[in-house]
Amino acid sequence: MARPEPQAHAVPLALAASAGMLMPLQALITSEGAGFLGGYLSAALLSALTSLACLLVASVAIPGARAGWRQFGSVWRDRTIPRWFLLAGLVGSYYMVAQAMSVGSIGLALFAVAVVGARTLSSIVIDMIGFSPAGKQPVTRIRLLGAGLLVIGAVIAAWGTGAQAAESPQALIALAVAAGAGLLVSFQQSMNGRAGKAYGSTTTATAINYLAAAAGLLVAMALAAVLRIESFGFSHAPLWWMYFAGPLGILFVVTGVTLVPRLGALLLGMGLVTGQLVGSLVMDLVISPEVVGGNEIVGTLVTLLAVLVASWQPNGRPRWKARKAS
Repeated sequence: MARPEPQAHAVPLALAASAGMLMPLQALITSEGAGFLGGYLSAALLSALTSLACLLVASVAIPGARAGWRQFGSVWRDRTIPRWFLLAGLVGSYYMVAQAMSVGSIGLALFAVAVVGARTLSSIVIDMIGFSPAGKQPVTRIRLLGAGLLVIGAVIAAWGTGAQAAESPQALIALAVAAGAGLLVSFQQSMNGRAGKAYGSTTTATAINYLAAAAGLLVAMALAAVLRIESFGFSHAPLWWMYFAGPLGILFVVTGVTLVPRLGALLLGMGLVTGQLVGSLVMDLVISPEVVGGNEIVGTLVTLLAVLVASWQPNGRPRWKARKAS
């Protein structure tokens, strides 16, 4: 008898939500660091370099990671995965820049709404075409209902912040940048998941991801300096707490690489996003409880309901095909 899907998905969904809860903290660190370090690219580069340093140490210390790097050569030669999957790290660098740019203009709540809506759409497409290592996933009515509830919950949680964000001249640009990050991050996690499977090492896949991210940010920073948009390098030495954005980002990427083969893009994204909204609520309660409204609490509860609905499958059979096979 097939194992009920809610039980099979309970642990990976809980892990995804736990990783997602730390994402608002990373976004806040990156956003605050942007002003101190001299720009959005500088804050993102610090996060990428810190992550890469940690992963290179892990690559030497962990036997499985060393084997993964050896496997990388054969994967590259045999084209086990498309070579352009190396560009997944560029999506990661874009996401970090989007955090630094958008959170300061529109706040964590609206940033989350933009990412949630765009990510939900791209995750559905990924599951339909089977781009993730989980292969094609049934886009059932119940999962579509869960995805809709997820977006509704995010909108409820951010209700009332739009007027504040509208005062920022960069609000529309920031929303567009955040939505672009949401669209791309699902594809990034699917590419990293397939790469991790090919290398046989999550650490190797994540390290390659951040190597590409750091390289892309250095090129972007050089171009920005030539165009006199942003100075090259850091305007000040980073403060100690700014280095924590990198390890938090590692957790996010590793979670995607590890869990996307089990959950598929949609359920993984829903777990991460639910944790993100819960983390935002907890941060608001700790930092400034006076600004927490009932809408944020209700919206977060709706997203929890959305994950429960989307992952529910009592008998393990596809629910889109309601008719019995003749």
